[in-house]
Amino acid sequence: MKLVIVSWLAGLLGFGLLVGGVAMISSPVACIVAGVGLMAWAFLADRAAAVLKTKPKPQGG
Repeated sequence: MKLVIVSWLAGLLGFGLLVGGVAMISSPVACIVAGVGLMAWAFLADRAAAVLKTKPKPQGG
């Protein structure tokens, strides 16, 4: 569980630093990078949710 939280926080920090660095160059480009990154995150989260939903649950027990 700790690894999941740490990896999520590392990804969030990395995304924030990427957008912040791009914002130092150009604000509109930073908005584009942020939008693309969030769309990619949503796509991956949707795929992960679909895998969890289709995974059969063990019976009995």
